[in-house]
This record gives sequence, structure tokens and C-alpha cells, in this order.
Amino acid sequence: MKTRLLLSSAPLVLFALLACGRNQAPAPANAQAVAVPWSWHRMGDYLVIDGEVDHATQLILSGPSTRVSTAADFGPVHWELRSPVRGESVTLEDAEGHVLAAWVLKGQGSEELAAQAAPVASPVVRRATKAAPKAAPAPPRIASVKRDLVPPKPRPPQPIPPPPIPSAPIQAPVHEAGGGWPGAGEAFNLTKGPAGQKVILLSFDGGSSDEAADEILSTLESRHLRTTVFLTGAFIERFPEVVRRIVRDGHEVGDHTFDHPHFAPNYRRDPRWTEGRIQDELLRADEAFFRLTGRPMDPVWRSPYGENTKEIRAWAEAIGFRHVGWSEGADSLDWATAKDRRLYRSGGAILEKLHARMETEHGGLIVLMHLGSERPEADRPAAKLGAFIDQARAEGWRFVTASEMLRLMGQPAWSRDHRLALLQPAAGPTGGGGR
Repeated sequence: MKTRLLLSSAPLVLFALLACGRNQAPAPANAQAVAVPWSWHRMGDYLVIDGEVDHATQLILSGPSTRVSTAADFGPVHWELRSPVRGESVTLEDAEGHVLAAWVLKGQGSEELAAQAAPVASPVVRRATKAAPKAAPAPPRIASVKRDLVPPKPRPPQPIPPPPIPSAPIQAPVHEAGGGWPGAGEAFNLTKGPAGQKVILLSFDGGSSDEAADEILSTLESRHLRTTVFLTGAFIERFPEVVRRIVRDGHEVGDHTFDHPHFAPNYRRDPRWTEGRIQDELLRADEAFFRLTGRPMDPVWRSPYGENTKEIRAWAEAIGFRHVGWSEGADSLDWATAKDRRLYRSGGAILEKLHARMETEHGGLIVLMHLGSERPEADRPAAKLGAFIDQARAEGWRFVTASEMLRLMGQPAWSRDHRLALLQPAAGPTGGGGR
């Protein structure tokens, strides 16, 4: 019966298809285009926003008690910020005032309101097949890219309590070398080791989560490998047992600020981040570490998102911290999770890419990885980290800490104990205190 209907009723089938088509929205010009929506989720005390932009711009998140911004380059966006008040209604806009999304921050993930995006702010699309040739897009407007603050736009006033700002820069203590730390003021930025030496710093950042920490630390312990871990104050307070293990295993602990803020969008210092405030961010994290472990952090730091300037690095040196970045092409991007995003690679592919980078490197290499991961366990680089270390050693690479890499570069090795004079007297290892 079904066969006869299909063979003998072609006109009826055609009519039915046409009738169904009346109830469907017109197909887009490119049927292969897939929209990449904006989304948010919570990660501890942080709010994480993911999406994409089709040109360099500023992103502004605003609500009744919130107004923060960040610079976004063309392509995927992964923005971590301190979470606004739960239940607050917020909107996400670009520098041109286009509303990209609107949410009520309830629960743990996106509960999107009607995202009233203007037609010109339609979602970025990713094309599964090669698109037809089209006119070249206009270059991004410099005025919207080359700025640190939110562009002026008429808005109703919103009460935002100003953060505490120290009245003056913090003065570095004088020690036996005289006048602060030797070499301070150079604004040194360590991003690679000495030429011709196969040394590698396999560094890890701990920001707001610790899902991969135990596996990573166990792998390092089993291979007797000491490295440098950069921790935020928030991580220290949230995961004290992980921090104690890091110290017990003999790893170096560098400063990653307390709240992981944006100091320098587009690598231009946000003027709201003064010398005193930046130094305070570093020392608050140091105090949290001192309260937990009874000793200051090691004399190295890493700026959140890699955002720093010569001026910012000099301010950090004034309180005893050398800046440690990472080598070009050695950012593992292990935080990228969505498989439809260009930055995503499987855990195995991440380590294969790093190994390929090592084969082309003729000097010391600094690798950036993270203690936190939202990936499934089997898809984390940590699952194959041991094999990566074994292969690197077999090929003649030696793993070092940040302080050892600095010494190899001829930079002075500072003592962490000289910073004791800058820490709050009440911030002893038994708790209490804080600046």
C-alpha cells in the first residue's frame, strides 16, 4: 500500500511538501551556517561567558549592580569574571551598543531572556562548508578597538561602589642588598629560556577550579618533577588541601593575583588599575598563601589572561615579583571545551602540538597549562601528561622551575622572605587578617 502511494501520488506528495513549507521560516541564505549562541555558567565564585565575535571589540556586562567590560579579539570568547549577584538580570553588549544576550543569573547556567539583539548584531556563524565569495568586510573601527574603558553612551546612572584604592604605592622593604630588590625596575618579562638549552618550564595556573589538580600532581610526583604553579587568592581559599599538597610536593608557588582581574585589555593598562591597586591584588593573594602555609609566595607572578605592560611589571617588581609569561605557541588552550570551537583540541592533540613546538624550539620553552578543567576526564591533557614528560626527557629536555629559568637567563634570584615586611601582621598562619 505504501509503495503504491509513493509511486502513484507524486502530485499529492509535492502538494504536501509545499503546504508544509508555508509554516516554516524561510531558509537562510547559507543553509550550512550554524549560529554560535552566547552562554554563561558558574565556576565556583566566577561567572564564565562563552561566545564569539566577528571583529575586535569591547564586551560590556551590565545590570543593576554590575558594570564590567573586557576586550575581545576576533573569534571565540572565554571571559571569566567575579560573579554578580545571584538572580540579577544582566545584558551583554558590544562596544557599538548592540545587545548580544540578556540573562537572569539564576542556577548554574544559561537561563536566557529574550536576547533582544539588534539586527546588525546577529550571532556569529560558523560555516560547515565553503561559503560563496562575498565582499571583503570593512576593517574594524579603530575607535572601538583602541580603548580601555567602555565607550561613552547615554545610560541611566547605576550605583557602583568603588573598590578600595590604596592612597599610595606600597614601599618595598630595604634589605641587605640595599634599596629594594636588585634589578627591580627592569620590568623583565620571562617568556622563554636561554638559546641552545633544552630546558622546559611546564607551568600550571590555578584560577577558580581544581578538577584536574590531583591527577596532574600525582603525575608530577610519580616522575619526581618539580615545577611552578601560579595560584590566585581565591583558589588558595577555596582549595586549601590542594595548595598544601602543592607545597608538600616541593613545587614553587607564584602569584596569580587574588581575583584574576583584567589589568590591561588590549595590552593597555586600564587606568582604574593604579600602582597601589595592582600591588594590593598581588599582596592579598600572598597573604592568603601565608595564612595557610606560614611562608610567602615565591618571587614570581603571572598576570591574569597574560595582560601586562612594562609599567605593571615594574610595579610588581617593586614588591618582589618577577613576571613569568609563556612562550609563543606554548599556550595549551586546555580550558577550551566546546568541540565546535576553533580553539578546541582534544587532550591528546594538545600534547602533540606542544611536542611539535618543542621540535622547532632552539631554546628554553615555557608552557602554560591549568589545574582546572571542565572537560571529561578522558579528554584532559592530564590523562597523557606522564607519557609527554617521559618522551620529552628521552629526547634530552630538562624540566625546571621558573626561578631556575630566571637564573639561567642571568636574572637575580630574589628571596621570598624579604616580602614578609609587606604582609599584614595579622595574616599569620593561624588565620585572620587580610588587607
